[in-house]
Amino acid sequence: MIGVDRDDGGWLVVEVESEPTPMGCPACGVVAHSHGRVLVRLVDAPAMGRPVRIFWRKRRWVCPDPGCPVGTFVEQDDRIAAPRSSLTTRACRWAIEQIRREHASVNGIRRQLGTGWRTVWDSIRPLLQAMDADPARFEGVTILGSMSTCGTTCRPSRSRPVGAGRRS
Repeated sequence: MIGVDRDDGGWLVVEVESEPTPMGCPACGVVAHSHGRVLVRLVDAPAMGRPVRIFWRKRRWVCPDPGCPVGTFVEQDDRIAAPRSSLTTRACRWAIEQIRREHASVNGIRRQLGTGWRTVWDSIRPLLQAMDADPARFEGVTILGSMSTCGTTCRPSRSRPVGAGRRS
């Protein structure tokens, strides 16, 4: 972590970068050379009631092998964010938990994160689809059903026709 600050909009801004370590080219495996850094802005889960932005200074690499099809590439860490995602992995998990446990809407989530509806949906949709396709989600479940919480509207009507000017 490089620093933490609060911007003019009241957002908490956390600037991070990875430690310098050797990196192999993802295509050919040759040890790559550092080629500077690129700033990636990510939306993170709220902290202390404020939206959070992560400014990740990703390392850019160049493959020294002239025959390599990759050329240059940028470091990636799925623990921080999925490739090309605008939300951090933590923000995605937080959003899904808010939807599942607190019955929040995607619109409510985007408001709390200080971002757009499409940004939230595009980030959590692949995760929700993977969860839906996982048959292990039913392990240990013996009965599927629903709990009725509709109260008096589900019971037979107790009212009777009005007679002699009063309800009985």
